[in-house]
Amino acid sequence: MITPRVPPVDEPRHFEPHELFFSLTDPKGRIRFGNQVFTRVSGYEENELIGKPHNLIRHPDVPRCVFRLLWDYLEAGKTIAAYVKNLAADGRYYWVLAVVSPCRKGYLSVRLNPSTPVFDTVRSAYARALEIESAVEEDRGKQAAIEASLADLTEQLGGLGFDSYDDFMRAALRAELDARSQLPQAYPALSDEGDPTGELASLHGVLESLNGQLAEVFDCLDVFEQLSDTLNDKHAVLEELGPSLSFLALNTHVSASRLGDEGAVLSVISKNLSERSKQADRLIGAIMQLMKPVCDTARGVAFDVEVAQIEAEVCEAFVAELCDESADAPGVHESLAILLEELASRCRSLLETLRQLTRDVETMRSAAQDLIGQIGQMQVTQLNGRIEIASIHAATGFLAIFDDVAKIVAEARIDCDEVIELLTGTGEELRTLLTIEGSLTANLSEISGHERRSHEQASLVVAVS
Repeated sequence: MITPRVPPVDEPRHFEPHELFFSLTDPKGRIRFGNQVFTRVSGYEENELIGKPHNLIRHPDVPRCVFRLLWDYLEAGKTIAAYVKNLAADGRYYWVLAVVSPCRKGYLSVRLNPSTPVFDTVRSAYARALEIESAVEEDRGKQAAIEASLADLTEQLGGLGFDSYDDFMRAALRAELDARSQLPQAYPALSDEGDPTGELASLHGVLESLNGQLAEVFDCLDVFEQLSDTLNDKHAVLEELGPSLSFLALNTHVSASRLGDEGAVLSVISKNLSERSKQADRLIGAIMQLMKPVCDTARGVAFDVEVAQIEAEVCEAFVAELCDESADAPGVHESLAILLEELASRCRSLLETLRQLTRDVETMRSAAQDLIGQIGQMQVTQLNGRIEIASIHAATGFLAIFDDVAKIVAEARIDCDEVIELLTGTGEELRTLLTIEGSLTANLSEISGHERRSHEQASLVVAVS
């Protein structure tokens, strides 16, 4: 178990539901900067935080396996969302959902006040994982304890319907942001005390606009979830379709060859069925080759939108904070520049991913359309076969084969129609979303200009000091 720096007190430290705070750390996890909300909620003065390891605020109620997960993600260059209970300077606690990302010179952590049923579930899951961690550590040491508690936490999340931690954190962040969207806007009007040039007010306006655009995308996240869920469901169906059609075509060929000259026409029909099944199998392969990447991309887009939204909101709040005070303190301009750089980079990546997803969805839709064409031809072939066997007494065994063909082809047509309907609708939604690309790109260009000027101002502050 972690030994806390101050005795924990079983009493929460309050911060408002709408408040966000952030901190920047170096690659080793030492705090470089935090906004006013961070210092206020943690109970430390800024000079007590800067240069200290972030585990200064680690609470012993959080199992170590959570921090193992966090570092595994960050060292792999990935963003992670995790519920964390923190320890304030006075021993009281505060829970957050932390969204942590690699950034220039280290890591960015944005935290929100959690309030959903997902959060309630996690607290009990952490308590059980912590019990296991403590018990194993006594017998087998710290590393074995972390492995055991991580396995238990993964099992608990699996029991809740999450196949991976990725799935869990995406659902958790979505739930918390849905809850936040219902909160009244509580930020005060901008002050110009710390903004004599109007630079910050200008940036705040751009961030407000960007937040609105991201909110539009956020409102469409159900499209990405439906795309991923439906394609996952259809994956197994299509995976079985190709071999089933090939097997029926083979049966038709073998049965026709046994009839000799009398089965000559049926041989032609079986050959046609075989060719159609091969074409169908090729198209199924093309669709399935894209299915997993598209599912992964759809889930990833949803998470990136959520992260971009919370990053944009904390940027906006930080700029409002700076408008109300002197912005010449060490680290302020560099921190603002890093925040803007991370936000702009994520939004540009998001736009490119949306463009690629649009192309992949159209490729899949086209292949599914071609597959329906092949299935339609197979329907015609099996009908011709049924007509032919009516005149051949020895070919009555073919009836069952063609009945199977009819059944499989009809079911395949229904599945393909559903896939095409989904892909067509998704493609339309994506193209609608991309209509904001021009204005969003313009906002990102302005943000990059502000980022550059913040870097320049940071250099001036360092030179003067």
